[in-house]
Amino acid sequence: MCELVCKCKKLTIIFLSLVVVLFGCQKKEEDSTPINNSEELIISIFDNEGKGSIVEVNAEKNIEKELVNNEAVWLDGKLSDNKQYLVYTSARGDGPWDIYLLDINNNKEYQVTNDTLGQLNPRFGDKEGKTIYSEIIGSTFPVSKIAKVEVQKKDFTIFDTKQSDRAVEMYDISKNKIIGAFVSEKENTARWRKANENEGNIEQILYSIYEMNLDGSNMNLITSVKAINIDSIAFGLDGNSIILGGENVNNDEGSGIYKLSLKNKTLTTILTDQMIKKSKNPILSEIGQRRLAVLSKNERFIYFSGIPKNGDEVNFEGITSKIRCIYKYDLVDKEIKKVYENKKPAIITDLTVTY
Repeated sequence: MCELVCKCKKLTIIFLSLVVVLFGCQKKEEDSTPINNSEELIISIFDNEGKGSIVEVNAEKNIEKELVNNEAVWLDGKLSDNKQYLVYTSARGDGPWDIYLLDINNNKEYQVTNDTLGQLNPRFGDKEGKTIYSEIIGSTFPVSKIAKVEVQKKDFTIFDTKQSDRAVEMYDISKNKIIGAFVSEKENTARWRKANENEGNIEQILYSIYEMNLDGSNMNLITSVKAINIDSIAFGLDGNSIILGGENVNNDEGSGIYKLSLKNKTLTTILTDQMIKKSKNPILSEIGQRRLAVLSKNERFIYFSGIPKNGDEVNFEGITSKIRCIYKYDLVDKEIKKVYENKKPAIITDLTVTY
């Protein structure tokens, strides 16, 4: 596998600001906010007034804290392991999506990237936020790839550049591994073109699930899954399994949430639209589009986005869609409870968890 390191050419890293974030703004231990030992959900929202925001939610204690608001685009973000920093992407003005870093302790924000490449789905590579990963796409790299930013070294590394037809759709980071769902860019473009020309349904495509080291080496095929879409991939706490959200996965119809064991490579169905419809007195109508799901710290619950029962259709900046809420599915009792609903009608654009 080839890596491309671009120093100060394809990416401008605003390094001095980040030095302040990572080192100059550290508070003494006795002055810092105590770290919460439970999981923290980071929920990215886009409301009916065309505003993007990010909320931190502790579902166990029913505590909500707004971290970012009043952005004009869809957002996605992730909380660092030490729960001090939020990394997220946003597009401001006429520019592409860039990476931003928010120090939650002092509410100071810093721009990490400033270039022509679009940055999506940011993830931390360490507890302190010195390494950041993202999914990039742009004129230089028309096929989406995983990129790594080493903040102190000011290096920008793009993985898997030799495979020009292999595009990453979704990925996640654990303590020592990267997991990603990849498709053939040619086949993906062809199936969408066919669907648009025939005004028909989009067909399934083969998603290849690869695991690799944090430096992009040892790219290893775990399994392959047929699906219309894979919208989310999230590691569990132990890093031995992932939670996957997708549409028409293998032989299932509609939206579904699945658990993939990385050891024995088995895919287990957790919850589907069909299971919800067959349940007694469901509080939601379906999982719906943007199938986002994460596993709780104790591995008993699945947090996921879904459409509430009898939910109204709302116009979101020209897109008509039903509102979304965050639910908790008990893997033991098979019960579903609502844990978060935005005050304004909104859709969920991203959902991540930090343990």
